[in-house]
Amino acid sequence: MQYIYLLFISTVFIACTNIIPSKVEYRVNSQVNVNVLSQSGCKTKSLRVAQAFSSSALRSQSMSYRLGDSKQYTYSESLWSMSPNRALTAEFLSMIRASKLFKNVEISKSRSRSDIIVEVNIEDFMQYFNDASTESFVNVVISLSLIDARTNTVFANETFTKKMDVDELSSYGGVNALNKALKDILLQSNIWLGEVCNDTRN
Repeated sequence: MQYIYLLFISTVFIACTNIIPSKVEYRVNSQVNVNVLSQSGCKTKSLRVAQAFSSSALRSQSMSYRLGDSKQYTYSESLWSMSPNRALTAEFLSMIRASKLFKNVEISKSRSRSDIIVEVNIEDFMQYFNDASTESFVNVVISLSLIDARTNTVFANETFTKKMDVDELSSYGGVNALNKALKDILLQSNIWLGEVCNDTRN
């Protein structure tokens, strides 16, 4: 009888340990390498990267996806290791620093005085499925605005868009495609910033 009781307890314990699967954490990681740009129009300017604007969904670690035209769900076994909002802010900070366009590039909480503020607006950063879940793509839309810190006026702004098919119909496939799309947008942004800094009036 005691043996049967112990066997029952062991079975229940093993079953309970398998009820909740561990969640897989994914990183926003574009692995972008940008060239050091030669434009000199911003070399004497300091720039601060403001914390990105985004929907509340992108400020959490939950990984959402869209099904059809109007349904939105969250992956139950996958999540972001860092919220996309924070991760994308860091990606743009790294990209702009690597370009060497500005005298210095500071984080949003920096107390140092800046000449220019760049605002990052994440309008879309999501995986989409058709109604039958047989096809998937990602869409990334990000707007940048350059603001004169002295006058609080926007002197340059641009919106960057990248849509990319997903090879594997899963959260893993979605993350890979999102990172590739982000890399493309960072490269586009780098070129645009160089063009803006080529105008010495800024």
